Amino acid sequence: MINPQFSQVYLHANPSSSTYHSLQMQFTKRLSQGFTNQTTYTWRRALGLIGGEADGAVAPRDPNNLALDHALASFHRTHAFTSNGTYELPFGPNRHFLSNAPGVLQRLVERWQFGGIFSWTSGAPLNLSAPTSTIWQTTTNSTPSIVGDFPKSSGQVTKLSNGVTYFPGLLQITDPAIAGVSSLNALNGSFSNKAIADSQGNLFLVNPAPGQIGNLGLRWIQGPALFGLDVNLIKHVRITETKEFEFRVDANNVLNHPNFGNPNLNINSTSFGRITTAGGNRSFVMNARLNF
Repeated sequence: MINPQFSQVYLHANPSSSTYHSLQMQFTKRLSQGFTNQTTYTWRRALGLIGGEADGAVAPRDPNNLALDHALASFHRTHAFTSNGTYELPFGPNRHFLSNAPGVLQRLVERWQFGGIFSWTSGAPLNLSAPTSTIWQTTTNSTPSIVGDFPKSSGQVTKLSNGVTYFPGLLQITDPAIAGVSSLNALNGSFSNKAIADSQGNLFLVNPAPGQIGNLGLRWIQGPALFGLDVNLIKHVRITETKEFEFRVDANNVLNHPNFGNPNLNINSTSFGRITTAGGNRSFVMNARLNF
């Protein structure tokens, strides 16, 4: 039974289940003519009761309706694509180019190897939150109520002149529930709840009313995708029959593409939708070693 005096009520039982479905594809190009590659793609769907992923107690939003908290698992990623390969450049003896060049030149251009790893992964499933104490004193997994069109595909990293946002064109306005707040002692002046509307001012996300649970599903949207491209260039120089010198340059995130963090998803925050973190700086590492 829901009681607003409790901070949170936990359910210790075995009421949950989870499912995982996936489609996995792999292409392998065996080494020939100096080229090899392996490419994989995975489509997946991981569902379960939120909070039960670690086999612990769950704190449902409504203990009479556990299905309300059945959503994508935190480790769910819809798409994952990776590809890696190496290619020995066609220069030097018995190769397509410079095979008849002078010996010194052949030693300089032979046995160069180029490699790379490409990856692209869908973003993590995320909760939009409306942290107001409408049922419990805790606001964990408190979601807003959806009153308009807010598709699950919403969200796109967009660079602005003053930062980065994930919801371009959306407006944050005062929650219409302010109409029910008394003006005595300027009480309505302390009202800070917000609502989200489209560029035309049409509402679609509001705070749940007192005694109600937000009807927006958990992990409704997915965060920014992750992209990576690492490459390397390796030169092998034969010294003797059993000794070889190797020089290599590794370029991590060679395109210097930023991988943005998750946006602020609290609809009552003045920085709603803003992304303030990013990773993926480009770096170069040079190595030299003697193999024997």
